[in-house]
Amino acid sequence: MRVPPLLRYVVRRLAISCFVLLGISMIAFSMAYLLPSDPVTSRYPDVTNEQRAEMRRQMGLDQPLPVQYARYMQSVFRGDFGKSLGTGNNVVDDIRQRLPATLELATYGIVFGLLVGIPVGMVSALRRGRATDHLLRVFNLGAQSIPAFWLGVVLIFFLYFQWRLAPSPIGRISPMFSTPPTISGFLTIDAVLAGRFDVAWAALRQLMLPAFVLGLGVVSPVARITRSAMIESLQEDYVTFGRALGLGFRHVVLGDAFRGALVPIVTTIGFIIGNVFAGAAIVETVFAWPGLGRYAVTAITTSDMAPVCTCILLIASTVALTNLIVDLSYALIDPRIRHEYAR
Repeated sequence: MRVPPLLRYVVRRLAISCFVLLGISMIAFSMAYLLPSDPVTSRYPDVTNEQRAEMRRQMGLDQPLPVQYARYMQSVFRGDFGKSLGTGNNVVDDIRQRLPATLELATYGIVFGLLVGIPVGMVSALRRGRATDHLLRVFNLGAQSIPAFWLGVVLIFFLYFQWRLAPSPIGRISPMFSTPPTISGFLTIDAVLAGRFDVAWAALRQLMLPAFVLGLGVVSPVARITRSAMIESLQEDYVTFGRALGLGFRHVVLGDAFRGALVPIVTTIGFIIGNVFAGAAIVETVFAWPGLGRYAVTAITTSDMAPVCTCILLIASTVALTNLIVDLSYALIDPRIRHEYAR
């Protein structure tokens, strides 16, 4: 039986991703192993040297690095990612508890970045060389230059401490509200599905500032790539021909030109998704957001290797899967790429 070319491509990409994840796991485990702090000392600073040596022996930390890595990978293939020394729970359970918070924050941040970045890039391309273009480019430069941790602290200081316009940065929802039944994992959506609109509004208010800070880092690269791709697309012959036929602005710019610029835009979005998940650690730490990023930062400070390695593997898997989806989406955007895939 002849295997379809697209299926062969997907299988090949998945096989390559497995080797990449294996290499990332080796690097992550080695870096966690070489941290200057000791997990036993971080958790029990007052124990004697004999007690510390016995604890390290019980945890297997006295074994050579290759032995520890082999034991870790055996447990990973069994679906056991170890236990967190900080929480005392299985890492899988901790991640299952915190992943919805990170997904909700990342989703709102990416949506905000796309809703702002794509129109800014299009307007900048259409007004190329004019005052509007220069102002938007300065805005993009500023959005890219502002550190997320600094912006988060400044917004908390002014909007919460000074002006009381935003809620306190205490996580996903105020303790005054009861959590709705979990359906999607997104508090805003679950509250709406449960008819708890007051809880949905409270959860949305808690989400506004961290999503804004996270999404601001998405605006600049999306706007720059959109501007560059739209400028190139607006100079294509089919756009000139459409204008010569007297077609409307919506058909020529939003239809033909924007569709021709989608491939680099989608490629940029694929790269941004990985950066958002990695950069969420800073935002979650500043806003006390109970997600994976804050969990990983806490694990790093206490030399808790199992959560650190698992979070790195999860982010790397997300990036690999996102890149595969982006590559497959090219076939839906460009008929020429679809023809190449069919071959």
